[in-house]
Amino acid sequence: MVLDVNQNGIPDFLEQRTSASTTAPFQAPFEPIFLPDDDAKKKGQTSWSVQQALDWFQFVAPKGAKGTAKNLYYTDLIALMDRLGIPKDKRADAWKDAIAWTQTPGSGAVGDPKDYFLGFVDVSRYADAGTSQFGTTKTKGKTVTTYSTSDAASQILGTYRSELGFEPGAEDVATYQAAVNKAAKAEPATYSTTTTVKPGPKGVKSVTDTQSKTQTGFDPTMFALEYARSNPEYAENFAVKNFLTLIDNSLKDPNRIGLVVE
Repeated sequence: MVLDVNQNGIPDFLEQRTSASTTAPFQAPFEPIFLPDDDAKKKGQTSWSVQQALDWFQFVAPKGAKGTAKNLYYTDLIALMDRLGIPKDKRADAWKDAIAWTQTPGSGAVGDPKDYFLGFVDVSRYADAGTSQFGTTKTKGKTVTTYSTSDAASQILGTYRSELGFEPGAEDVATYQAAVNKAAKAEPATYSTTTTVKPGPKGVKSVTDTQSKTQTGFDPTMFALEYARSNPEYAENFAVKNFLTLIDNSLKDPNRIGLVVE
């Protein structure tokens, strides 16, 4: 005889089996989590479940008396998060990940969630949206040098003396200044910088790698020389200098009168 006490047409043994399968909570096995807590230890508690560990971080550890095991652990943990650059409002998320890490086979965890922050954490997960401190930044730019009147005068003084045989006047300096600034603008120095910031190892907040390249642009010394030599008086001064040199050499050594002037 099949019992159906409530007379609903379903045998009692089937109702009991269905009820058991739908109401009994699923108890998943968990790896032990070890947290320092003198009060729990006195009660014989040696490890913590996932939910207990989450609640411990939120409700228990922050209120631990100074100098107690849980206070020292919690203080060191918060300092570690700060060094890694984890924002205050993301600490709970980071702790939740640390607990999940302890429950993951093959993660390398041995029961202490703090180990997660000593070489396993990806701190970029906790950066504020749109303001991640990690990544690669590339910068390119140009630099143009502008020469003042005194700069221009300094540049051509020596070349005018050596190439033209006289010193430049104010008008010469002004004309040269306009020319040298125009040439410098056409040949700027260029630079490029690539900076990559990555999470650091074992409690180091970040590691920065910077590579820079610079290409020199305008050469004012060569420009001043070429500018002086483009002056119509350069050819005359060149001939005079070489003629005088020839005369001087011939006086010193009459046998060199046939020296070819290049």
